[in-house]
Amino acid sequence: MVCNLVDLDGFVHAEILERFGHQNLNTLPEFKHVVPTTENLCIRIYEILQRGFRHAHLEKVRMEETMMNSFEYAGGGEARI
Repeated sequence: MVCNLVDLDGFVHAEILERFGHQNLNTLPEFKHVVPTTENLCIRIYEILQRGFRHAHLEKVRMEETMMNSFEYAGGGEARI
C-alpha cells in the first residue's frame, strides 16, 4: 500500500525519534525489564508503528547497526539477524 511519506515522517518523528533519540535507553520504561538491544528496539518500534500508524499496512521494521549487522522484525516472533 502506498502512503504519504509526510504522514509517515511526522509519525516517526513524534512517536519514535522524540521518544528514543539521544536517550539512555536503559532508563526508559520500555526497557525496564528487557535489555535495550537493537533487536528489542526494533521490536518496540514495530509495535509503536503497528499500533499507531494507520495510513498503511506495516510489513516489517529493519534496523541496521553497521553495514554487516542488521535486524528485522515482522511481528509475532523473533527478530531476524
